[in-house]
Amino acid sequence: MKKIDIIIPAFKAQNTILRTLSSIVMQSVIDKCAVTIINDADGIGYGNFVEMFKPFMEIKEITLEKNGGPGVARQKGIDDTQLQYFTCIDADDTFSGAFSLELLLTKAEQNLEYHTFIGGFIEEQLNLTFVNHQNDMIWMFGKMYRRAFINKYKIRFNETRANEDNGFNTIIRLLSSDTEKIMFLPDTVYYWHYKSDSITRINNAQYSYDGSFVGYVDNMIYAIKHAKQYKPFHNYIDIWAIQIMCQLYIYYYQTVKRDPRFVDQNYKSCQKYYREIFKHYHETMLPDNFLQIFGETFSTQAQNMIDIVPDLTIWQFIEKLKN
Repeated sequence: MKKIDIIIPAFKAQNTILRTLSSIVMQSVIDKCAVTIINDADGIGYGNFVEMFKPFMEIKEITLEKNGGPGVARQKGIDDTQLQYFTCIDADDTFSGAFSLELLLTKAEQNLEYHTFIGGFIEEQLNLTFVNHQNDMIWMFGKMYRRAFINKYKIRFNETRANEDNGFNTIIRLLSSDTEKIMFLPDTVYYWHYKSDSITRINNAQYSYDGSFVGYVDNMIYAIKHAKQYKPFHNYIDIWAIQIMCQLYIYYYQTVKRDPRFVDQNYKSCQKYYREIFKHYHETMLPDNFLQIFGETFSTQAQNMIDIVPDLTIWQFIEKLKN
C-alpha cells in the first residue's frame, strides 16, 4: 500500500519539525506514505519526534556521519528509500493542507507518461506577506517525483551547498521529452515558512551574490554535462546552455551594482562556465545563432537590469572570458 517516500533533511530543526510533521500526519493519504528524517549530523537528533509520531504514521530517522548540507541529506534519503514516488519537505516548512499529497499522487497515477508533478507553493515573507510561486523548476518545494525516471537517468544531487536543488531539477527539465513529461498543477500544496536567520536572508541577503552565484554556476555545469551524457544531440540542452551564458552576464553585472565584494569571485565562475560549457558553442557557432536566444533572455530579465548599465556588451564580455 505504501507509495510515497517523504524525505526531510534536518539540521538543528528541533524547534520547527513538529509543525512539519504535523502537516504530514494530517495527509489524506498518510497510510500510503513513509517518512524519513535525515539528520544532517546536528549532534542532537529527532528520536523524540519519531516516537511521538510512530503510532500514527511510518517514520524513521537516519543520521549522517558528517554534515553535508541539504543536497547530500536529500540524496541519502533517496538512496535509502524505495517507494514508487518521493517528495522532499524542509524541516521548517509545511504542506498546505490535508489533500496536498493526494492531489499529486492522483495525477501521477492517472498520467503515466509524466514523471514529475509540480504544485504551487506559497512563500511567507516578513510581516505576513506572501508570494505565490507557480510552475517553479528551481526549488524542491511542492514537487513529487516518479522514482523510475530518476533511476533511469541516474539523476542525483551533487555535494554543493548552494543551488543544488536547481541543479537536480534542471537535469529533470533537460531530459524531459514528449513521452516523458513534467506536469504543472495549479493547486497550492506547500508553504515555505519565513525564517529570519536562513542562509538566503542573513547579512543583507549576501548569499545571492556570494554562495548562490558560485553554486548556480557549478550546478548548471553539472546539469548540462549530465544531460548531455544521455541526450548528446538534444537541441533543448544546447539552447539552455546558451541561455545560461546570457543569465551569467546579467547576474555578474547585478553583483557589480549591488555587492562588488564578490565581483572577482563571480567573474572567475563565469570563466569556469565559459571553459567547461560555452567555449564549444562560441567556437562552433556564428554570432547570429545566439541573437534570438540572447534577445529572449534579456527580454525576460529586463526588470532585473533596470538600474544597471554594464560597461561591456555581452559580446565583449564573452570575448573577455575567452581571453
